[in-house]
Amino acid sequence: MIIGRRFIHSLRGKLIMAALLCLLLPASFTLIAGDYLTQRIVKAQVIDNENKSLELTEVYLSSLFENMIRVSNGIMFDTNINLALKENWQRYKLGQADPAQEALDAKNIGYFLSSIASTMDNVYVTVLTVDGHYFTNYQFDLYGGFTPANFLRMPWINGVKLLPTYEIGWIGLVNQYTMDGKGTEPYLLTMARNLRLAYATDPYAYIVISIGESKLGEIFKHDLGRQETMLLDADGRILASRNRQRIGQTFPFPEEVRRAETPLTVRYEGEQFLLSRHDLDYGGYRVVSLRPYKEAVSQLHSVSRLSFAVQIAATLVFLVLFIYMLRQFTKPVVALGKAAGAIERGELAVRSGVRGSDEIGRLGKQFDQMLGRIEDMIGEIRAEQMQKRKAELAMLQAQINPHFLFNILNSIRLRILLKGDEENGELLASLSGLLRQTIRRDGEFTSLHEELEVLRRYMELLNFRQQEKAALIIEAASDTLALRLPRFLLQPVIENAYIHGLRQEAGTIYVEVVRCEAGDARSGSEAAIEAGLRIIVRDDGAGMSMATLQRLRAELRSQRGATSAEGAAGRLSGIGIANVYERLQLIYGERCSLTLDSEEGAGTKVVIEIPAEPPPSS
Repeated sequence: MIIGRRFIHSLRGKLIMAALLCLLLPASFTLIAGDYLTQRIVKAQVIDNENKSLELTEVYLSSLFENMIRVSNGIMFDTNINLALKENWQRYKLGQADPAQEALDAKNIGYFLSSIASTMDNVYVTVLTVDGHYFTNYQFDLYGGFTPANFLRMPWINGVKLLPTYEIGWIGLVNQYTMDGKGTEPYLLTMARNLRLAYATDPYAYIVISIGESKLGEIFKHDLGRQETMLLDADGRILASRNRQRIGQTFPFPEEVRRAETPLTVRYEGEQFLLSRHDLDYGGYRVVSLRPYKEAVSQLHSVSRLSFAVQIAATLVFLVLFIYMLRQFTKPVVALGKAAGAIERGELAVRSGVRGSDEIGRLGKQFDQMLGRIEDMIGEIRAEQMQKRKAELAMLQAQINPHFLFNILNSIRLRILLKGDEENGELLASLSGLLRQTIRRDGEFTSLHEELEVLRRYMELLNFRQQEKAALIIEAASDTLALRLPRFLLQPVIENAYIHGLRQEAGTIYVEVVRCEAGDARSGSEAAIEAGLRIIVRDDGAGMSMATLQRLRAELRSQRGATSAEGAAGRLSGIGIANVYERLQLIYGERCSLTLDSEEGAGTKVVIEIPAEPPPSS
């Protein structure tokens, strides 16, 4: 009896009782409530899977429609095409035909349509004037009695004619009119726009763009089993489906589709189906999915039952192993507890002495090593603070009166412009803007927009020094431009890519800026701590060998501060990648990262990740 009480009150007994309570009780509760919860979870999972599938389909369709819009925009806003069409319209109104000019226009516009339509597969583009002249990138069924001028007699052209400027008319399905799809594809999905002068009420030309229905059908080929995903127009007509026999028919559940903001079940062909719907932003189109409910939940049910069985078996095995290993765990844990108590009393020289090949043994060793590192860390922190103060002092010493400098530079630029030398005047403006950012005193941080502007000016100055020009391509997400980052963080990286990557020769440097959400995988091997900013700088230069890359990575890990702040003072390009990393560490600590990737002959990539907001002290 006494032995039993001692066992219950001992650490070993408490751990066993805790294991029984934490593992057996939840398992018992799962047996009771599992069936009910599984049904709800499975249904929620099925609905979530259907939504994700439709979202993916929506992305593909939206991309296809956006490409059609992009092709029409390219035609609508092309100066040469609009000028030719307007002149044709004027000749038509005045009754002054010009066959030679019309032949030349047909050649030029036809070449342009073929070029711009080459960005998409199986896209058919027609530019049609109000007097029946047409320009296409396809062959039409002339012997079948069709020419693009027939569009002017089709009912939908009246609706396109009344569209406001820049609006798009989504026509839906029209009968096949090209030679490419004759006999194999009866329908084309079509959109149209009008071209009119700003002061005119009637258009002078139309743009008609079509894609094959089979192009849409390819998107639905991922459907499995008896699942069917279809594209409907606003009237419930089926525009695209894996089953091409349904195309042109009316969807059998119009009322249910209107109510399907969330997936619901319908009775179809004697079986219960799950009906899901997603609305598109184009022409009132909708993507709907019909999937047998049993087929959707069967796999999830089997996975759930298997998971539950594995959980019970693993629980029993774990209990046996836990009791067996408990004796081995107890002594090291007690030793670590005693060492922690001594440290709490201020005895930093104490060591636990716990060693071994298991987790607790490694924990004991790391615990002792941690104590040895505390004094070193304190010294490093003091050294870093001293170095930061020195760098700030060096920057202050290097500053001059900005008003004096900018007034002189602007006066010189004005004289150069008065003499007609605009190129050198612009270069001087770039230099003035770059220096203005360099000596600003309104804080260590700047917006991403201003930092990118500095990079553009800096690249202009670098190209001025060299005969061969290097290109700078910047792609920054719009929601990142207002975010703040350390001033002149990216200039050393650009300079490094220009000098060592491109070797001061012709080439391209790419800068890409995106947001990374909390939990996104970093470019290295660790996971992101919080939402932030990912900046990728890469070049198409010579790159570096694996040995050189490994050496540079090692320097980033071990040689922080290899270039002193005093050495960098007074010259814009004297910072270097090592000091960029050191500066990030001083500002953000472990909340940032800088990684290098390179391949010999394929260029170098630098990835910087920082939090979206500066530290509070900044």
